[in-house]
Amino acid sequence: MAVVDKYVNSSIASNKIINAALVNGARVVGMVATEETAAADDDGSIYRFFKGVSGNLIPIEIFVYCDAITSGTDYDLGLYNQTSPGGTDGTVIDADVFMDGQTLATAISRGGGTANQNEAVDGLAAVDIADLQQKIYEHAGHTVNTAKQGYDICLTANTVGSAAGTITIIAIFIEG
Repeated sequence: MAVVDKYVNSSIASNKIINAALVNGARVVGMVATEETAAADDDGSIYRFFKGVSGNLIPIEIFVYCDAITSGTDYDLGLYNQTSPGGTDGTVIDADVFMDGQTLATAISRGGGTANQNEAVDGLAAVDIADLQQKIYEHAGHTVNTAKQGYDICLTANTVGSAAGTITIIAIFIEG
């Protein structure tokens, strides 16, 4: 076996121009939103947590916290077209691109009752490790030429549950 000493990004190794966020850092953008679900909400409900998020952002951490939502056993986190004024469009792009089939039937809190423990659900659990450096428009299946101006990041309740509850999402991105 040989000892290697190389840049992990092949574009850097060949002296090509590369996105600074992938090499030496970029500005961090954070978002947080809370939703109170109702016991009367139906399966298939869509909770639009973040509106018009730039497709050039790279999601690096998404934390999902909640009260125990009785029978709330199937939630997805993904991308939708931005809803325009008046509530039109807003169609799904990929409802579970970030998180798929997550239960929120058990309370997920910050700290989890012990110091230095964060029990948050990983809102990027459905993203393959090789795709963690992708921009939002790439997660949407778009190219730089077909990217939308903005994307809504939504929680879809496939099995919403039978009780009201609080859901908070904290998302951290870097500018790409």
